[in-house]
Amino acid sequence: MSTLHVIDFEGTRASGVTEYGVVTLVGGEVMGTRTAECTGKFDEHLDMFIKLRKNGTFVGHNASVEDRLLRHYAASPGFVKKCSSSSELGTAWGVWIDTKILYRAFFCNLPDYSLGGLVKKFELTERLSFLANKFCPAHKLGYHSAMFDALATCVLLENLTAELQKNGLRVSDELLLEYSRSKKFLKQSSH
Repeated sequence: MSTLHVIDFEGTRASGVTEYGVVTLVGGEVMGTRTAECTGKFDEHLDMFIKLRKNGTFVGHNASVEDRLLRHYAASPGFVKKCSSSSELGTAWGVWIDTKILYRAFFCNLPDYSLGGLVKKFELTERLSFLANKFCPAHKLGYHSAMFDALATCVLLENLTAELQKNGLRVSDELLLEYSRSKKFLKQSSH
């Protein structure tokens, strides 16, 4: 079974990472969560992200933001598997599974690809609320809170996988990675 780490950061390159949320999925099931407010102290958490990358593939919604922030702190996590199901090594934080790019690829005429817009469009609010009440700090039950946004990304990934399987597509991490990094879809996602 593959290990995926769904990551969301709050912050900018100027402010640095101010908060993070990580949801670890194994075989699609939540196996652990981590969250912390870390304004000015993200360096203290960087080793954890290196360990996560060594044992799994990263997932994000508009993942280029998280990738840029990680590279701001460390250019590379060292030698890691290119994805959790591969034996090939690389030195990058990604390739990331990117739910924003994937939704643009498979649902190409939606008016809104934001986390909240997609959760609403696909009627996933109840599932997200259930997970948020279970895993988020009580004062962080809304968008632009790192754990809440990471859970929203999980719900979108779960929904996308179910939709693709319902339509007869065999879904794998490799397929999701391939579509996430496809030049055709990367161009579409920047509009």
